Amino acid sequence: MSDQAGALPPVEAPQNHDQCCAQMAYAITADDLAFHYSARLREYGIDYKGGGSFQEIEYCPWCGKKLPPPLTEEWYDRVRELGFENPWLVEDDDLPEELRTDRWWKQAGL
Repeated sequence: MSDQAGALPPVEAPQNHDQCCAQMAYAITADDLAFHYSARLREYGIDYKGGGSFQEIEYCPWCGKKLPPPLTEEWYDRVRELGFENPWLVEDDDLPEELRTDRWWKQAGL
């Protein structure tokens, strides 16, 4: 029996990942895990059964490192600066390309 019951088996992380560990890099791309990651908002969480929502997490479940804070409010502010009253009602096609991905916060050094 393994000393780490429930731990993910060793995984091969995607090349050049910028996550805290290989397990996290795998988890954010795996379809078979109930793990939530939004690159646009830098949100990490565990999906609830049945979908639709998730529980935000502050620490990596695999290596224990503190995760960077989500950037939801900062993203809202940037979308509002474009003149949109409610950011969640904006279609992706109406947003600049960088606000559709993690590019906006990486370029800003957040």
